[in-house]
Amino acid sequence: MLRELLISELARARLSKALPALVGVLTFAFVWIGQAPPGFFTDFDYFWIAGHAVWHGLDPYAATREAIERGTHHVPFYYPGTAAVFMAPFGALSRHLALALFTALGMGLLAASVKGWRRWIVLSAPALQAIMLGQWSPWLTAAVGLPWLGFVWAGKPSIGLALFVGWPSRLALAGGLAIFLLSLILMPRWPAVWLQALQDAPHYTAPVQRFGGPFLLLAFLRWRRPEARLLGLMALMPHTTGIYEQLPLLLIPQTKRTFAVLMGLTWLAAVLVYTMVSYDPSTTVPLRVQRGLTLQWPYFLALVWLPALYMVLRPSVLAAPAPSADQQTVSVP
Repeated sequence: MLRELLISELARARLSKALPALVGVLTFAFVWIGQAPPGFFTDFDYFWIAGHAVWHGLDPYAATREAIERGTHHVPFYYPGTAAVFMAPFGALSRHLALALFTALGMGLLAASVKGWRRWIVLSAPALQAIMLGQWSPWLTAAVGLPWLGFVWAGKPSIGLALFVGWPSRLALAGGLAIFLLSLILMPRWPAVWLQALQDAPHYTAPVQRFGGPFLLLAFLRWRRPEARLLGLMALMPHTTGIYEQLPLLLIPQTKRTFAVLMGLTWLAAVLVYTMVSYDPSTTVPLRVQRGLTLQWPYFLALVWLPALYMVLRPSVLAAPAPSADQQTVSVP
């Protein structure tokens, strides 16, 4: 009996160690096959154009403008130069291979950054949409449990700042400064160009600027908790508030039950949004996205953001222990 138990525990430990690699391989295969049809584009193309430009010593902002003029892309590069530098190694690869590798690494790192029941996060609606669109959120979220990965927060400073304030790390700070300095060496003018581009980005709106959003600032009443700082800062930071952006919110639940509830609510919100909200094809892409996100917001507020706020504020969660050491999170006294 004891021998069988030990064998079972050993097999479980091996499976746990192999899970991140398995998630990465399955994600790579899913994306490689799913992106095979020609002309199938995702958000990743936006990042890949910028990374490809930096790899070849070109201006990523000019490269995306040229792609718009050719009709192969639709919006300017709204990200900071740090994001383009981070994407440069992927820009050295073909678009198809880069997309599959980027999403696979992101999901594998996400699985490696959490333990136990939290690993179900890889099957959440925000994670799935991040895979389908080739988005950053798995990388950003994974950096909480893998502090050495924190330099990716410099690539998307809106969500990155919220995560850093929640779980500050010297490694993340050093890595972020390094990629920032490198970006200035390669592209000295990018901060001014980036700020100019953001003036034409109406779809980047802070949740507090949307209906009911100011209520989310109540999270700061529990500012000593990393989850509260994350929620409060995410409410203040301009971002698209799309489904994939909600992945970091799944770090808020502190029990298996509350995690399952919030994960289920993200799926419910995603289903309702995809079935109830439509986009107007007659407008420009930024305005179309802005209108769609405005229509989506009530579903996300009611089903994801407010339940996350409740989990931050309610006494039973406040009494829960802080994330354990095996999650490798960094807490602030």
